[in-house]
Amino acid sequence: MMSENTLNLISDCWVVLGHLMHVNELDSNCRHVICIFLLKIKEDDRDLIDHLDLREDVEFCEKFERKTVPGVIQ
Repeated sequence: MMSENTLNLISDCWVVLGHLMHVNELDSNCRHVICIFLLKIKEDDRDLIDHLDLREDVEFCEKFERKTVPGVIQ
C-alpha cells in the first residue's frame, strides 16, 4: 500500500501536468513520478492508456525512464 505522502506527490504532479501539454514539460521530479505512474498503468491495462490519449507521454516515459535508470545496459 502506498503511503499518504506518495499519493500526495502523485496527485500534486498530476495537477501540474493538467496545466501543461506533455509530461516532458514537467520538472525532473514530477516527470519521474508521473512516468513511473503512467508506465505502471500501461503494465496493468494497456487499453486505458489509449483511451486517455496519453500514448505520446507513455512513449516519452519509456525512453526517459530507460535512460535514467542507473546500471541498465542500453
